[in-house]
Amino acid sequence: MTTQEQHDGTAQQSRAVLGPSFKVGAACGCAGFLFGGTSGILKGTTPFLFATAASIQTFALGTTFWACRSTILRTTFSGEQLQFDLLKASSFAGGLSGGLVAAITRGRRSVLPATLMWSLFGGIGQLAYNGYATGNVTRQISPPEDFWTKMARQSWFPLKALSNEEYSEMLREKMLKVDVEIALLDDRIAALGKQQQDDIAIIEASRPEPSP
Repeated sequence: MTTQEQHDGTAQQSRAVLGPSFKVGAACGCAGFLFGGTSGILKGTTPFLFATAASIQTFALGTTFWACRSTILRTTFSGEQLQFDLLKASSFAGGLSGGLVAAITRGRRSVLPATLMWSLFGGIGQLAYNGYATGNVTRQISPPEDFWTKMARQSWFPLKALSNEEYSEMLREKMLKVDVEIALLDDRIAALGKQQQDDIAIIEASRPEPSP
């Protein structure tokens, strides 16, 4: 691999990390601007200054977090990424970005609390996303149910939805009942046949013998 190819590969990887990071930072900055402006209005101070300061901090925090997370996932967990790997990457990136932004904006005393707090926020956020993604995949795999099937699954509905196993078990029980009834009918038929033969024998025996 030549030096030019290595340079192109590095530049491509940098764009793949920085592009989404700036997008996330811009979204966080917009949210921070709205939050800061609202806080400034409620406190009765200069809303624009609050909004600007909050947007700068949230932009830096969002950009740094996503860049750190993407870099960790690309370098440390470059293969198949499990949910626990995503959790570790998000927690570490949250702590690193929170501590870095706190060191720049609030001083060294705020580094440790910010690191712990944003590490916790990153882990909780990743856990919530993992739970949502798992539930979404489950909903996509499971076949869609029609209206009556959904209604039948409600406890207050008079009808009940049966699975294939439950329906097969119900059919087996009904077949067993039919077999029992058939066996009882066979016994009755045999008893009636025997009784008929006994009646015929009694009638034959009670007839007078013809005189010679």
